[in-house]
Formats: sequence, structure tokens, C-alpha cells
Amino acid sequence: MADFEVHLVPPLTAPEAWRRVLDLRAHTAVIPLTTVTGDAMAASDLVDGSRFVARTGLGPVGFDDVMVVDSIVPPTPTTAGTARIRKEGKVVRGAIDLSVTPTAAGSTVVWRQQINVRGVPAVLDRVVATVARAAYGTALRKLLARG
Repeated sequence: MADFEVHLVPPLTAPEAWRRVLDLRAHTAVIPLTTVTGDAMAASDLVDGSRFVARTGLGPVGFDDVMVVDSIVPPTPTTAGTARIRKEGKVVRGAIDLSVTPTAAGSTVVWRQQINVRGVPAVLDRVVATVARAAYGTALRKLLARG
């Protein structure tokens, strides 16, 4: 299992950073070749047990990244918010731990993830972590920059 973290310090309030990071419709716009679908697509609609799927592919070739919200507590202007999202797809498995904490200058966003890609041997975990950290970091920066 590859582990990585992305730390960002946007000049946004914690509730606004949370809204942007968990706007699943925006993930479709910023992640290449990926479409996210689910019953709850806005941060305010996600609850424990919400399920969504990120389909990555080109035409008929691709895979589904199936995710389930295990726990979610949104931030307030003065308290941190946390979410745990479990990945239970056939290709990608693992978990995401998101925290968004208010600060004097805005907020701190920490995205911690464990990722296991089927067929990729554990000896390549460092490579997977490096590539995933870069990709998720780029996506998170784009999500936070969207209005």
C-alpha cells in the first residue's frame, strides 16, 4: 500500500476550502479523462454512507474508482472538518483522510491517502506514492482555485 500526503494553505475560509475540495462535479472538470457520478455531488450533500464513482478512461477502456464516505464532519469558521473516504474498486483500493482546519490566514488542507493499485507490486509503492502525490496535489490546487 502506497501512502502519501498533500498539504495546502489556501487563502480561503475552512468552509469554502471544504466546499471546493468536495465539489465532486468540479473533479470531473479538473481531473483528465475522469467523470465523477453519484447521488450526492456537493460537499453539503455528502453524508456517512454516500457513494460515488470516478470513471477514468478513454471510450470503453478504463476503470471505476468506487468510493464510500465512512465519516464526514464539515468544518466551521472556527473548527476543523474531517472526512474519511474508502476506495473499494476492483482496480484502486485504499482510503482518503481529509482535514480542513481554519487558520488566521485562511485554512490548511491536508489530504492523506493510502492507495493500492491492483497488479502493481509493493516494491513500486514509492513510485506510486510519488506519482499520486503529484497528481492529487495538482487536482487539489485546481479545485481550490475554482470559484
